[in-house]
Amino acid sequence: MTVVERLCAPTRDVLLARGSSGPRDHDIVSARLASQLAARLTDSLGADRRRHRLDAFAAELGPARFDAPFAWSARAARRPIGSSVAHDVAEGAMPDALSAAASEIERLCDRAQRGLTRRGALGGWLADAPRAARALCAVEASTWAERLLRLVEPTHDGSIAVGIADAWFDVPGTTITLQGRLDAALRPAAGAHLGLLRVRDGLPGARAADGLVVDALVAALAGRCPTRMVGAWPDAGLCLVVDFDDDAARRAARLLLACADALAAPSAAPSPLEAMAA
Repeated sequence: MTVVERLCAPTRDVLLARGSSGPRDHDIVSARLASQLAARLTDSLGADRRRHRLDAFAAELGPARFDAPFAWSARAARRPIGSSVAHDVAEGAMPDALSAAASEIERLCDRAQRGLTRRGALGGWLADAPRAARALCAVEASTWAERLLRLVEPTHDGSIAVGIADAWFDVPGTTITLQGRLDAALRPAAGAHLGLLRVRDGLPGARAADGLVVDALVAALAGRCPTRMVGAWPDAGLCLVVDFDDDAARRAARLLLACADALAAPSAAPSPLEAMAA
C-alpha cells in the first residue's frame, strides 16, 4: 500500500490532480479476491444472525468500535443531513447551507410522520425530537456541509461531485454489511481516473491509511473502484492521499477479516444495530 503524500490546505486544483491520478489496474479487486473475502467473512460471522456493519472505523479502532451502542444525536446526524445539504447547495437547488439543512430536516420528519421510514431511522428520531434539537441539527449539518464545500469548491463542470452516497456491500447469504464512507468524487475530465474523498474530524490517526483503503475496497465492491482515496481532515487543514492498488485491496480485505474475527471472538461485545438515515 502506498501513501502518496500529505497535503496541507490543498487548493481545489491540487486536490483534483493528486486525488484522481495514479496508475489504474482494472483488476485491482478481482472476482477471486471478492469471493475469498465473502467466504472468509461468512466463516467468521455467517452463523451469527445479528446484523453487523464493518467499516473504516472498525478497521482503525478494532474491537473498541463495537463497545458502545449507537444512538442518534445532533453530532451523529450532521453528516447524513449535511451530505444532502452540500449536494443541494452545490447544485444551486438551495441558496445556502442553513436553509438547505432546515429543508432536509423537514423532509425527513415528513417521511417519518407518513410512515415511510424504518424503525430507528434518522427521520423518526428527528420527528420525535424537540424543536430545539432539530434546530441544533440544522446548525451542525450546515456547518459540516460548508466545511466540505470550502474544501472542494465544486463547480458546474462536473469535475467534483459532493454529497455522493456511501458505498454499501451486503455479503451474500449473511447479515454482514460493509460500508465505505464517501463524501465527494473527483474526476477532472471525462474519461479520467476516479478519485474518492472522505472527510473526518480532528487529526489523522496512526491508522488513518487503513481506514482509507477499507473505504476504497468497499467502493470497488459496490462498483465505484477509485484509483486513489483521499482522506481530508479540514479542522487540521490536512489531506492524506493513498494509492488504491492491488496491495491496498488485499490489505483492506485483511483488515475487514480481522474486524470480523474480533466480533466472532467470545469476548467481543455484540455489534450494535446502527440505524441508517432514511
